[in-house]
Order: sequence, then structure tokens, then C-alpha cells
Amino acid sequence: VHYTVCMTVEWDEAIEVGAVFSRRGIRPVWFARNNRQVRVRETTFSWKTREGRATVIHFSVTDGQGLYEICYNAEMMEWRLLNSE
Repeated sequence: VHYTVCMTVEWDEAIEVGAVFSRRGIRPVWFARNNRQVRVRETTFSWKTREGRATVIHFSVTDGQGLYEICYNAEMMEWRLLNSE
């Protein structure tokens, strides 16, 4: 029997993101961390939360190998990597 273990790692660090802003919303295209650019192949899910007055938009994205949660704080205009698998 073979088991695959997925381990979620929590980061909560500021990242650079290339994103498309349009009337339909925000679509992250890539993000960079540790001098490595991760290309977003697909956004699997997105949702909004509040941090005080700020709206925070969360994105579950994949590059085809890993799954990442990144978020955009609209008040501070800041992107963060929250966790990865």
C-alpha cells in the first residue's frame, strides 16, 4: 500500500504578484518568492474575508505541481502567500 502525504506549510509572507485587474475581477498570473517565479496555471477557488475595514481576496492557485493560497489586501494594496502544499 502506498500513501501520499500532503503537508500544508503556512508562510504568511509578502510576495510580488503579476495580476490582471478587470471588470470581472482580479486574476493572478504569477507570483515570486525566494527569487523564483511561480506561474499560475489555474485559480481553483477564490473568496473574500475582512480584516478590519479592508477587504481581503483569497485565491487558491496551482502551477500544476503545488497548491498555494495567496491573498490581496485591497486597502493596503499588498499580496501575501499564506500557505502551500
